[in-house]
Parts: sequence; C-alpha cells; structure tokens
Amino acid sequence: MRKQLEQLARMKEPEARSRLIRALVAEYARSDGQEPSDTERDLFSMIVLSVFDQLDRSARYELVVRLAKTDRISTALADRLAREDYELSEPVIECSPMISQDTLRAISKAGSTRQKMSVTHRPDLSEEITDTLIARSPRPIVHSLLSNLQAPISVKANLALLIFANTEADILGGMAQRALLDPEFLETQMDILEAGCPLIPKAFENALRKGELERLAKDIGTRGEGMDITIDGVTYSRHEASVQIASGELSFDAILLTLCKERRFDAAAWLIGRKIRMEHSVVLETLKSDSDIALMMLLLEAEVSEATYKDMMRERCAWQDRNARIIPDLVQRYKSESRRRKAATERALQQKQQAAQAAPPMQDATVQVLLPLDIALA
Repeated sequence: MRKQLEQLARMKEPEARSRLIRALVAEYARSDGQEPSDTERDLFSMIVLSVFDQLDRSARYELVVRLAKTDRISTALADRLAREDYELSEPVIECSPMISQDTLRAISKAGSTRQKMSVTHRPDLSEEITDTLIARSPRPIVHSLLSNLQAPISVKANLALLIFANTEADILGGMAQRALLDPEFLETQMDILEAGCPLIPKAFENALRKGELERLAKDIGTRGEGMDITIDGVTYSRHEASVQIASGELSFDAILLTLCKERRFDAAAWLIGRKIRMEHSVVLETLKSDSDIALMMLLLEAEVSEATYKDMMRERCAWQDRNARIIPDLVQRYKSESRRRKAATERALQQKQQAAQAAPPMQDATVQVLLPLDIALA
C-alpha cells in the first residue's frame, strides 16, 4: 500500500490525485479501529485540502461517505466540504461534529432551504442558530426545529413562535406537540402564560391550563391540509405564512416592531413593560394616548434604537390615524435625548468605578430577583 501511495503521489495527472486521495481516505478510515491523533488528523486534512480543487467528484464523494460524520477530519476540511453542492454537503451539514459554528451561522442566515433543513436535524444546535433559523426561514424549517427536541428554543424564539401561532394552525399544533414531549419547553410556556403575555392563543392557553395539549395537537393534525381551522371561536390558517419577523432577527427591537406592524399593541405594551418593570396596562395606555413625549420616555427607558423608534412612530400614526409629518421632529428629539442619556450613563459608571476604587466594597442593600423571562428580554 505504501509503494502504491508513493507512486500515485509522484504522478501529476488530476486523475492520479483523485486516486491517491481515495486510497488515503480508505486507509485512513480503516485505521484498525484506532483513533488518529490530532497531528495525524490535521496532517491528513491538510493533504486533502491542498489538492481539493483537483479532486474529481467520486473522490469527494468517497471523502464524505467515509469521514463526514466522524471527528477524523479537521474543522477546516469539514467547512470546505459544507460548501460543496447539497448532495455532497448534506451529511456534513447535518452530522459532522467538526463543522464550525461560523459555517452553521452562515448557513442559517443565507443558506438554501435544503441546507437550513439539514441544520435543523443536528443534536448540538445553539440558541443563536435556532433563533436565526426561526427568524429567517420558511415555516417547514420552523416545524422541523419544533420536532427536534434537542434544539434549544429561547424565550425570544418562543415569542416569535407565539406571534406565528396566533394565525397559523400548524405552528400552534407544533408548539402543543413540543410541549407534550419537552418538559423545559412546557415550563417556558407556563412562565410566559403566568406572566400575562397576551400573545398566547386562547386555544393554547386553554390546553395549557386544562392539560389538553394532546387533544389540541391531534385536533390540528387530523384536519386536512390547506383547510382553515376554527378552535374556541378563533380561525387559524393552514395556508402559507404571512407574518415575518422584522429585520430577520430575534432582538428585542425586532420582536417589538413586528408586533407593531401586526397591530398587536397590547403585546407590544406587555413586552415593553416586562423590560422596564412597569405594568403593561400603563404602557398600553401610553401607547394609545396622544402623549408623544411620555411614550418617548418609555421607549428610551427600554433602550429602543432610533431606527426602531422611527418605524414604531409610523405604525402608531397609522393606527391612530394621525398625520405622519410629526415623525421627523420626534425622531430628532429622540436621538438627542438618547445620546444625552448615554453620555450621562457613561459618566455615572465612571464615577461609580472611581468610588469603588477609593472605598472598600459594600454589600448592596437590596437584591432584585429577575425571572428567566425578564433576563432573556433584558
């Protein structure tokens, strides 16, 4: 075998390169059950990468079939294989323990639907990846994530799912099914419910409170595809989704703006209230009122960005049937006040640090206990 490999290595033809790599892959994959050392793995991967562009498809296929699902290749080689066409890259994207988070992140943001679907099947997803997939992907991707019990669903992702579930029967059914099988997911739903979130659909709330999640999931699952469903007096669609998360991300601002675009100002008030520790009824009254300055102070407290504030004012003016000509002046004032607050905060932080250096540490008199929901929205 060694002589054969040496002979192939001396040949310059592309076909010889491919034959050499196929032989190396076969020998390396066997290894008599012994795991390669880090040095052997890196050396093998470096050799393959150095001639990768010269390999024919059969050699690349051999590499994927034998090694893509193992830890016997380097991260650099796994990432290179993930850039191949889908037929070759699928097992790498779905199963490779060596693929980098950067590559998974890039696929989640801008990959094809098939690539994203492969990502949803992985057992080692991070909240960042699932957040991105939920915010940016077609609904089949979201359904697949709900079915993968090892895929973490963050609080913000839960809020996005609830936004979808208000009008989409399949998302509602998927959430009910997940809550049946995943105690942690169920606990998050109960936390959101007990926090008084107005986004929870009535059918889901009843199922959570009465322990009827299985009935809800089956009821939705047995209805014909494409048929609208009426549950507890509310009609849910089975057609293609129309609600999309603003800016394709699950930040506080994006969720807030999505709620405003959907005219869910009750839920927007709840979201703001949770962040700034204020009764959401008070926030809602401010949203409904003509007091632009009071609302500005609330949104500054919630650290809403200037761009989001501008878009919110557009939605609010349309909701209240007000003239939008007031918006530029409001935005300019918001910018000025936001910068003033940031400067004041920085000065206060510097003063606090200086005081801490000059005086012995003191125990805070009070400790604020935050719920996981509130920490996630901070």
